[in-house]
Amino acid sequence: MTLSDPEKLMVISADGHVGAPLAAYVDYFDDDHRDQVRDLLTDEEDVFLQGQAARASTTMGPGAAGPEAEWAADAPGRYGAWDVALRLQELDRQGVVAEVLVPGHQFATLPLFSVMNRPYPPDLRMAGLRAYHRWLADFMGEADGRLYGQADPGPCLDMDATLEELRWVAEHGFVCVGAPGIIEDATLPPLSDPRYEPFWATCAELDLPLLVHAGWGFPQGRFQDFVAKFLSTHLGAAAAAEVIAERAALDDEARRALVQEFSESPTSPLRLDFGPRRLLWQLMLAGVFDRYPDIRLVLTEVRSDWIPVTLATLDRWCEESGAPLALKPSEYWHRHCYATPSSIHRAEVEARHEVGVDRLMFGMDYPHPEGTWPDTWDWIRVAFAGVPEDEARAILGHNALRCFGLDSDRLAPVAERVGPSPADVLGGGHRVDPRAVEHFHQRAGFARPTEDVDTAAVEQLVAEDALALLSGT
Repeated sequence: MTLSDPEKLMVISADGHVGAPLAAYVDYFDDDHRDQVRDLLTDEEDVFLQGQAARASTTMGPGAAGPEAEWAADAPGRYGAWDVALRLQELDRQGVVAEVLVPGHQFATLPLFSVMNRPYPPDLRMAGLRAYHRWLADFMGEADGRLYGQADPGPCLDMDATLEELRWVAEHGFVCVGAPGIIEDATLPPLSDPRYEPFWATCAELDLPLLVHAGWGFPQGRFQDFVAKFLSTHLGAAAAAEVIAERAALDDEARRALVQEFSESPTSPLRLDFGPRRLLWQLMLAGVFDRYPDIRLVLTEVRSDWIPVTLATLDRWCEESGAPLALKPSEYWHRHCYATPSSIHRAEVEARHEVGVDRLMFGMDYPHPEGTWPDTWDWIRVAFAGVPEDEARAILGHNALRCFGLDSDRLAPVAERVGPSPADVLGGGHRVDPRAVEHFHQRAGFARPTEDVDTAAVEQLVAEDALALLSGT
């Protein structure tokens, strides 16, 4: 074994979530904005916490695999979201050597730039993301090289400022950046527009992969509007006002109703839709992958079971329509793209060859309730039962090393110290309590069958995007 190929498994989570209570960001704002944002941040936190009147629902109940205390809303392990020592302790406990950190989680909102915030003008969004980036750089600096940030692209209106920020984050330990368009903005042109060319070029120069996470493409304010409408509908105006004023938790019935609304309502700010998927073929059609053959796109927490059928549909559509692509969409996928189906489902592991064993990454999704924490080893035992060791090593860690350019020599000793051995979690001979597996399904859909992809919708959307590209709209 070489140092970069330890005997134990190098498990890397390509999807972890991070962020502090809003007061922590104030001193990171520049002087021109610091006084202005103090009250805004207080108001934002109040509004966000009214949504977390349902925060007990984020536990989805105690798991069969661990004590109820693990799943309590105030369990200390959850607060590794902003306590670096606690976070590293939980990573060690889960056998995870490193994480890629995505902005935001259920215990704290973000400073003005996120889809979880109310609407703000571009200058305040830019000021907020700069404060967040500088806070996160300090947070990562305390983690001994085990935590790596995703930067936010910001509004992309002032491209010089955007590129300056890209260079700053690349110099401070960030390993990827969100694709432009995280926040829906009708004033911005489509991503095929030449104005984004400096952005793509700088990402390629700095070797910053583009990351698209669930929630991409929503407008600011939808979260607050959604929660306010739910509270008024289900509780009545007076009771809703009381919940907001006292930050009170909802009763069990209301919590369950809100969980269902978040997962099923067409207006839910957390519902998976075609938005992140659509970006995949938009970048193909716009020629971004042709002009920048080393640029990478990572689809995170948007599942992966839809990918094989979608790629086949795109291949067929492009052939039949005569779309002027240098490669087939499936070839672009295998050259440029990765998927991190956080809390990976068994069906997604079974489809690994169709997606690409070298294209899948593992996501613990800490501290989200649907994540593998605090049951990561058992999750791997069930999801990867029967998977050959070389394929498991690729998905669990090696693909992330390659995609994000992480330092394997630095992480290998950590794997030897905290990681599971192949015999600990692979091979299929491990008994995992069926009640635990059922709980995996309850909180993350672990046993769902492969998605029945609406291929007609895919064809319609790709045709619309191709037409818009040709017409320049």
